[in-house]
Amino acid sequence: MSENIFEVRNVTLRFGGVVSLNDVSLEMRRGEILAVIGPNGAGKTSLFNSLTGVYQPQEGSITFTGRDGKALSIIGQKAHRVANAGVARTFQASRMFSALTAFENVKIGAESHRGIGVLGAMVRGPRTRRGEKDSDALTIELLDFVGLRAKANVISASLSYGDRRRLEIARGLATNPQVLLLDEPAAGTNPAEKIELTELIRKVRDVRGVSILLIEHDMKLVMALAERLYVLNFGSVIAQGTPDEIRANDAVIEAYLGSAATAEEK
Repeated sequence: MSENIFEVRNVTLRFGGVVSLNDVSLEMRRGEILAVIGPNGAGKTSLFNSLTGVYQPQEGSITFTGRDGKALSIIGQKAHRVANAGVARTFQASRMFSALTAFENVKIGAESHRGIGVLGAMVRGPRTRRGEKDSDALTIELLDFVGLRAKANVISASLSYGDRRRLEIARGLATNPQVLLLDEPAAGTNPAEKIELTELIRKVRDVRGVSILLIEHDMKLVMALAERLYVLNFGSVIAQGTPDEIRANDAVIEAYLGSAATAEEK
């Protein structure tokens, strides 16, 4: 079995005359926490959309290798097929069903992978009832895992921003992923929530065995979590390495970390 869960080779993504990703290559190892950082407009979300089948790059290859050792070429696949293969994600802007409870939001994720179909749902035979019971149990398990079991019946719109971020992670885990892509999970959270989120993300990897790919602007959180980083600027990879290597990279300091470091010193 390949030690890499994702292999991206020479990927270029264009929108008309605009190049969003330019000859991007990266590897993500199974079981690691990997971060992609860079200024706004660097191509980070375009990379996530390419990894999940939402965007279709014009050049290059993206390969996902599951636990069964089977390699899936992502480019050309529909997003739902990529999700079914074991790739889940959260979004920079919350995509919760705001009128539903926390329990109902997570159960939607669990139900999406039961494979019963419309007829089974209508007939409600033994398999359907058994599957629904399993979905309920998984939903409670995941709400407990992210610390939201006591808020299972709370409407998601009334949850704090930090709780909504944890709920999104629970819903992503409900699809039984092998890798979870987190798009700015700390955005809008306060310092205490950031600490809790850091601990939760690490627990997702350590306890549930899910590899983590992270986009985040909060450098303190990134450096505390990530084992390796890639840095994008104007759609190209300008650096890769450990947190210590990235901190010391002149190109990264000039393109991205310099302004953040200056702000912290002030």
